[in-house]
Parts: sequence; structure tokens; C-alpha cells
Amino acid sequence: MSRNYDLSDPTDLDVLKSDFEMYDADEWQEMIDYTLQEGNKRLLSYDERGILMQARKKALYNNHPSAKQMVWALKIADKIEEHKKEAKG
Repeated sequence: MSRNYDLSDPTDLDVLKSDFEMYDADEWQEMIDYTLQEGNKRLLSYDERGILMQARKKALYNNHPSAKQMVWALKIADKIEEHKKEAKG
């Protein structure tokens, strides 16, 4: 899913927060665990994995990271979901 948000538009920010809240802390942890599996370690960079960890922490405490961090985390989530689909198919 391609996600494009206008960070200066309040409506897009609300959609961004809603999209971010679709994932709970356990789902972020599953993504982190998936990228740490032997065959998937090169899927993400160190910084990308760090953003996933921040997203998990924020979701755990029912908080939101900055808008840019949420966009980045959601793009990484899309990348992981795409990789999982390719692995299955």
C-alpha cells in the first residue's frame, strides 16, 4: 500500500495517526522479530529497525512519534508486508 501524506494538512495528519494506530505494540514486535530472522537480516538498515523499535515503544505507551517518524515506520511496515507476500508467493 502506497502511503502519501501531506504533513501540513491536518486531515492527512489525522489519517496518518489512524494508520499508525492500526498496529499495536505486538505487531511492531512481530515485524522487528521478522527482520531479525536469519534470512531477513539484510531487509532493513540499522536505522530502519530503530524506527520500528521506537514505533513499538510509542504504541506500547499509547503515544505518537513525530509525523515524519510515523510516515517512516509505516513505509517500513509496508516494505515488510511486501517482503512477506513475496516470500509466500
